[in-house]
Amino acid sequence: MKIFIIIVLAMHLAVNSSVAGEMYQWIAEDGSITFKDTPPPASKKRKKLKVYTDADFVPSPKPLPAGSGSTRHPEAGTSLPKVSTTKKERFIGDIEMYVTDWCPTCKMAEKYIASKNYPFVKYDVEKDKNANRRYQELGGHGVPLILVGSKRMSGFSAQLLEQYLGNE
Repeated sequence: MKIFIIIVLAMHLAVNSSVAGEMYQWIAEDGSITFKDTPPPASKKRKKLKVYTDADFVPSPKPLPAGSGSTRHPEAGTSLPKVSTTKKERFIGDIEMYVTDWCPTCKMAEKYIASKNYPFVKYDVEKDKNANRRYQELGGHGVPLILVGSKRMSGFSAQLLEQYLGNE
């Protein structure tokens, strides 16, 4: 029985003992970053960190009471900006698609765009060397790569496409 108690106590100490330690980081003269569990040599300069408190930040405005109907900020006495209800300008131009023949997502994107009668130009990056060059210049890493003006989509999302076109 005594052996059992000793074993249980030894296991308890082994499991529940915590090892406390600190890690130190410093940058050497050659620019390398060093991590060690011992403090840096006295010759190494330590960076001082800025510690921020809540007082360093401007507090956010208090929310308006529900149903107040007021657009005035209670503390500042100024009106909040009105939200524009005008619709975004719609994209006018051709959608550019960089695709491959074997890509199911490319086919899904093409089918969706054609079903909406959006004008588009499709470039096969495996069959057209110039298209592949432009695709590489655009930093393409997967297909489809869809361009709507200056906006770019890797993969396909109908919702994002509609947003880029200014329909949402």
